[in-house]
Amino acid sequence: MPNAIIYVFSGTYHTLKTAEMLKSHLEEGHIPVTIYEVCQPLSRIPAPAEGDIVGFGYPVHAFNAPQLFLRFVRSLPPAQHNRAFIFKTSGEPFHINDASSYKLYRMLLKKGYDVVQELHMLMPYNILRRYPDGLVKQMALYSDAQSKMLAIRLLNGERTRLHYTLRHRLVSLIFRIEWFGAWFNGMFYRVDTSKCTRCLKCVHSCPALNISFDGSRFHFARSCTMCMRCVMYCPADAMHIGLLQPFKVNGGYAFSRILADPSIPVDYVNPKTKGYFSLFRKFFIRTDAELAAYGITIPGHMPQPVAEPPEFMVFEAYQQEQAAGEQVQAVDAAANLAE
Repeated sequence: MPNAIIYVFSGTYHTLKTAEMLKSHLEEGHIPVTIYEVCQPLSRIPAPAEGDIVGFGYPVHAFNAPQLFLRFVRSLPPAQHNRAFIFKTSGEPFHINDASSYKLYRMLLKKGYDVVQELHMLMPYNILRRYPDGLVKQMALYSDAQSKMLAIRLLNGERTRLHYTLRHRLVSLIFRIEWFGAWFNGMFYRVDTSKCTRCLKCVHSCPALNISFDGSRFHFARSCTMCMRCVMYCPADAMHIGLLQPFKVNGGYAFSRILADPSIPVDYVNPKTKGYFSLFRKFFIRTDAELAAYGITIPGHMPQPVAEPPEFMVFEAYQQEQAAGEQVQAVDAAANLAE
């Protein structure tokens, strides 16, 4: 039985949480798993042995994998007959995120990895807007169920055909300007000294080693990845993130509390949902079908019905009307015979 290594970059620990879910489900199948969190300085990087399974996980940044993560993957040695899988997280379920892994996929192929699976999971935003607790719960439960499904696929030796459309690859290429944007916007980062408590949490936790403190002032280098860790976990909300200040989200999501709270419904997105989040329904419906094929259920969740197109509903009503008419005619005919 092979071992597994999961290399993961995770700015605000959401993707790391999904890596831990994968580890748990793979180990249920008796595959020992090592998780290596990619951050600077890189040290003691575990190397896969021949035949080991290797996972690569990252959060989608502007329809791309983070540049820091790609640089890490480029530094890895060639594969030794290793199967590989890719998993990624984002705050929205749209297919425009699909090609975020295309560059990573090509790099892995060049290194000799046999990439057999890819999975897109949802986790709440760490920028733009804070997600409501109900949606956080739904995303976390679905991610755990999807992780179990991926573990089963890997244990069964299954292979999924990976396809990246030209349209999505072009979008990914255009938005790769975010790599420059992270460097540029990083010049405008600063700390509000009137709020700061000098806990230095931002300095010690920055995965790019981009923040330093000289005893009186904070300094920001030019290696920011815009992962938002310093912003989300600043206990004093003292971080100012330049041009993105209006979109910052401060304070981590209380996953343990949310998942344990029975008053928070499992199905935040449902057939009655209106507005932006109603666009998430297709993802959950599609995922319900995929999970059902492996006998995986989500506690407290009712699989969502597939919406029927209006023309089908009209046709179905017509069929029902015709059947009712035929039944009436049959009753009348029987009555006439009885007379």
